[in-house]
Amino acid sequence: MTVRVLDGASLARRRAPMIAQRSAAVRGRRGHAPALVIVAFSDSQGRVPHVQHKLRKCADAGVDAIVVTIPPGTHTADAVSRMHEALHDGGCDGVFVQFPFPDAIDAGAFAAAIPVALDIDIMTPVRTAQFMNGLDRLPPVTVSAGLLLLHEYDVSIADRRGVVVADESPFSLMFRAALMLEGADMGPIVAPDATDLVERVHAAELVVVAAASPGTVQSTTLSTGAVAIDAGYFNPGGRGDIDVSGGVDHLSAISPVPGGIGPMTVAALIERVVLFAERN
Repeated sequence: MTVRVLDGASLARRRAPMIAQRSAAVRGRRGHAPALVIVAFSDSQGRVPHVQHKLRKCADAGVDAIVVTIPPGTHTADAVSRMHEALHDGGCDGVFVQFPFPDAIDAGAFAAAIPVALDIDIMTPVRTAQFMNGLDRLPPVTVSAGLLLLHEYDVSIADRRGVVVADESPFSLMFRAALMLEGADMGPIVAPDATDLVERVHAAELVVVAAASPGTVQSTTLSTGAVAIDAGYFNPGGRGDIDVSGGVDHLSAISPVPGGIGPMTVAALIERVVLFAERN
């Protein structure tokens, strides 16, 4: 069996000219570029991982981007105020919040404070409900990235028994729902610490791992012919949530870390900003 590697870096490069053309068309119609505000929570050394790459890709696409950096220890109300200050002058087409949230931030309250019209990553209760109720087909950008990888590499998931390994959250539930819309036969969300994790992963033909914990799933537990999407990269070493040291040749397809869903998430984010600007 030849495993199909869902190369997100390559696909993002191929889609970049199309996104840049759409961005330029927006600028030509309204006189200013699509604009994005990135809210990023810094570490104790003031670092905001993954942001510089997004800024470079935004510049390449002709998208204006500013970063609102939230220092450690900032409480939710102050963080929300800083975000709203950045949005005060208008002209922004979308807000993207960098994960993960620090302990001092109430993730639900912060997400609810994002203006619904600027919620490009589908975090607010309003947009989440619209997606889950079928009123809007736009999922979170990471989910869009995963779907684009499947579509562009011609990997069908119709009728595959699937699981999402993650803590239950609006994000994981939307990922599951989006895969169901693609025809997958999705089981309930599987918690990363579930006692039957290995058994449920092995029984699945489609496995998405978004546990934000490196090595949660061993590649050897994935069944022969399975499709695997690794959505984990929130760690300094950039390790995936799927430990591939045992090999992946028995799989039919895998979106790896690094190089899979990460670069495609950035591409999907920029395309989403352009889409919101086109709608405006």
